[in-house]
Amino acid sequence: MSFFDKNSFLMQIKGEDGAFLALDGRIDENGCGGGVVYTLSFGEQELSSGEDIRIRLLGEEQGEYLAIVNHSPYWCMPVFCDTLSQIPEKTQMFMCKAGERWVCAIPLCRNDFKALLLGESSGLYLTLTTNCRGVYKCDGQPILAVAYGTSALESANLAAAASSKALGGLKLRGQRKYPEELEYFGWCSWDALQIRVNHKGLLEKAREFADKGVPLGFAIIDDMWANVPNLATVPDGAEFMDMVNVMHVSRLEAFEGDPRRFPEGMQAAISDLKELGVKKVGVWFPTTGYWDGLADGGKDATLLSEQLVRVEVNHRSDLPREEGGYLIPSPEKERAERFFRELCGRVKSWGGDFVKIDNQGFHARYENLMPIGRSAANIQRAIDGAVEENFGGSMINCMGMPSECMLSRPSSAVSRCSDDFIPESREWFAKNILQCSYNGLLQGRFYYNDWDMWWTDDSSSKKNSICRAISGGPVYVSDKQGRTRPEILKPLMFSDGRIIRCDDSATPTDDCILGNPTRKSTPFKIRNRIGGSGMVAVFNINEENAEVLGFVCPEDAGLGGDELYAYFEHYSREGGILKAGEKIPVSLGDRDEVKLYTFKPIRSICPLGRVDMLMGAGAIVREEKGRIILYEGGEVGFISERPIRVFAGERELECERFGNLNLVKSERDEKTLDFCLA
Repeated sequence: MSFFDKNSFLMQIKGEDGAFLALDGRIDENGCGGGVVYTLSFGEQELSSGEDIRIRLLGEEQGEYLAIVNHSPYWCMPVFCDTLSQIPEKTQMFMCKAGERWVCAIPLCRNDFKALLLGESSGLYLTLTTNCRGVYKCDGQPILAVAYGTSALESANLAAAASSKALGGLKLRGQRKYPEELEYFGWCSWDALQIRVNHKGLLEKAREFADKGVPLGFAIIDDMWANVPNLATVPDGAEFMDMVNVMHVSRLEAFEGDPRRFPEGMQAAISDLKELGVKKVGVWFPTTGYWDGLADGGKDATLLSEQLVRVEVNHRSDLPREEGGYLIPSPEKERAERFFRELCGRVKSWGGDFVKIDNQGFHARYENLMPIGRSAANIQRAIDGAVEENFGGSMINCMGMPSECMLSRPSSAVSRCSDDFIPESREWFAKNILQCSYNGLLQGRFYYNDWDMWWTDDSSSKKNSICRAISGGPVYVSDKQGRTRPEILKPLMFSDGRIIRCDDSATPTDDCILGNPTRKSTPFKIRNRIGGSGMVAVFNINEENAEVLGFVCPEDAGLGGDELYAYFEHYSREGGILKAGEKIPVSLGDRDEVKLYTFKPIRSICPLGRVDMLMGAGAIVREEKGRIILYEGGEVGFISERPIRVFAGERELECERFGNLNLVKSERDEKTLDFCLA
């Protein structure tokens, strides 16, 4: 399979209907590299809002293919295919192997057009859509980034870099500023309080964390704290979906605390949370005010009338359209900017420190008002601008994985990457880990992925804690009142609540990417890195709960080129030394078993970091010859072929040795440790 030939540059590709495409790109002598496909001579096309232009890229072929699909208006998930014709509509990333090289393709969104991939009986097609009827000229439009790499992650990185260049310098993940607030452990009100979130309940939960000795770096006041009168019709004890259905036909009366649940206002609630030790407070709201927009004649619909537009399309296709339409923010640049600046300004005036802005993938509601690429650019830039002005850029983007959102944000750094958390469901866990890790290949190249909230008393809490620890994004729970388990949280954070965050967005290892992992008899592995250390988490997500057998090695973590590697498994506390090319056998008997490995090149003595923490390699702030400086003291591991001695100042620490693994315990304030061979 080849999208373009070796060393091609500005190659012209003739389309089926006589139109031409141009490829601006290059492949190096190793067969790696990439570029972007542009339209050339399409001329003018008259389209209806639901119509698309189709361009055939490849003929039908069999093989193993990965499609990352925008399966709902808001989220993406992986789909595993055996032929190109199986590639689903709305595919936002395509990946496969071509010989020894990995191929990655990302369809783009800019100006009037949004590109997506689609398989049909005759092969792989690219579709161009606008969401708006009219006559369009799409000459010179960047439509597809394509790259080849020696690994799946390299090909994804090359494709993302090509996308960035074609889209005028869209920032990649490492170019975005991660919010300082989210460097600490947090809690979200959703599962605990849902639409009944209130001043008293928030304080009760904050006191629980304080009483249990869990430092709370931030709290998010979630759906729905504001004045939405229709929510009062939901009876206590209503079934979850009955509640959700009411939420989705409800409209915002006023962007202020509900007078029954926040009688003293939002400023008082936020102030009281901070007095109880919560360092930072975030406030949730949807792009559309509330799920069904703003209420006609309501306080804020009147106040913000010049910033709103009336649309005919609702956000759920299963709901009947209402006569009179819906009031949502205008997609026009200046009006959108004023709308989000007003809402974010109110949150700031209450003492809020950041926002979580939901329901971002709503652009289909602007049908026939503005082409989708332009409405998305205006809305996403308005959001980022308002957040930058009021909170220095601190926010969580949510329900915003369609490419028009993902490829349009100028500066915000964090974005959710999965459907909502569902407790006590091993099936949901498998779905979530697949969504989040595979979305690391796409969204994770541009953003810090947020794997969503979870519960510490869920039966999968250990597995969920590992996923959040290795994710490279924020760590926060949504525990109900009285149910937080501090022992689950302790390995995730230091005593001040600061988490250890990996350097990249977690992704599957190369040997797990193609083919449905839930139908395999081998473990599912996800990887990340912390400095020079590679982290690999190993799971059993077999759909029949059968035993899985396989191997794990430093190459899984992206390491290579060294002769010897130290390894450590967190739960068995087994550690040792591997030669280059050696692998560790792994067996997991059922879906509740999990393993977590640290790999690191070794010369003489290899400090592992804090072995009592999941991502303990990140506890090492600085490493020098014969010395490490820790963020905070605790149980520290070293790998060496010979016994060692470890000192905290003048005090020699007692060292226990298990094969090649050495363990010492330092006090919290003993941050500098010196070590040498005994």
